[in-house]
Amino acid sequence: MKRAVWLILLLMLLGVSALAQENRLDRVERWLYLIDVNLDETAVTQIADSDYDLVVIDFITSEANNTDYPLAEVITQWHAAPHPKLVIAYIDTGQAESYRTYWQAGWGIGNPEWIVGADPDGWEGDYPVAFWYDEWRAIWLGENGYLQGILDAGFDGVYLDWVEAYSDEAVAAFAEAEGVDPLQETVWWVSDIADFARSRQPGFIVISQNAAELAQNDEYIAVIDAIAQEQTWFDGGADNLPPGDCPLPRTEADIDTPAYRDSLPPLCQEQYDQYPDSTLHVSTEGYLEDLLLAQSKGVTIFTVDYAVQPENVAWIYQTARELGFIPFVGNRALDSYLEPMP
Repeated sequence: MKRAVWLILLLMLLGVSALAQENRLDRVERWLYLIDVNLDETAVTQIADSDYDLVVIDFITSEANNTDYPLAEVITQWHAAPHPKLVIAYIDTGQAESYRTYWQAGWGIGNPEWIVGADPDGWEGDYPVAFWYDEWRAIWLGENGYLQGILDAGFDGVYLDWVEAYSDEAVAAFAEAEGVDPLQETVWWVSDIADFARSRQPGFIVISQNAAELAQNDEYIAVIDAIAQEQTWFDGGADNLPPGDCPLPRTEADIDTPAYRDSLPPLCQEQYDQYPDSTLHVSTEGYLEDLLLAQSKGVTIFTVDYAVQPENVAWIYQTARELGFIPFVGNRALDSYLEPMP
């Protein structure tokens, strides 16, 4: 009897927690995506004084040259600001990054074996991984791992980059050789991250970046709170060249057509030609189909587009908001503070 009462109380608490979290995201109208690992005092103050409801920043103390950054103090300042912010930690759980504290001398593709390739879009120092390996999981879920550090710093949630690792050619080939289903491993990996954090901090928010096609997987959708889709309408290039304003093909029929390529500005054409697997070879139409499906299942949709020309920026905000999405537009490097859009 006591156990039954305890279970009922637990379910009630979980229900209240889920409702509280849903309401927290429902209140988000403006958000900032700024992953500069050298976030200075000026930017910290600008964010504190802003009307942003949610801020995504890098897990700065995981950067090898910034382990002494006063991250917990900054998060506390933003929580206590006149316009309090939800603060979300950007983490790349599908790629190893050579500038993180976990990176060891001698590491590279094939060493350790779960580092399986180079970034397909040309980001130097980023390496797709076989994310189901115990050694990689321990970096995040270990007793003194990154997720515990994120919780200790006071973050309200995580922003998972490279969820799409399962579809990377190098990762998919490695998984096939091992007899592993990378899509199912993705669902389990995101679930384990969510379970770890929420068991310690109820209501912890999980936002997945990209892999919008996973909206078709109900097991995955049940785990996450939101999808943030990059370059829904506009993209830029690796290393911020160009910083943005490269329009994606609008429809599936436009993909890889001479007319589409000819419509691109010169720097965007270079990006298109150099990276045949880049986002300039997929369509806005395809993204929207998956995002609207996820939205219909109760998932909050954030969009991230890369544009600096005022007419493009204004068009993206208007178009995204008309669809019920929560947009952010910045440069490809995501290293500049921008005032909230009206």
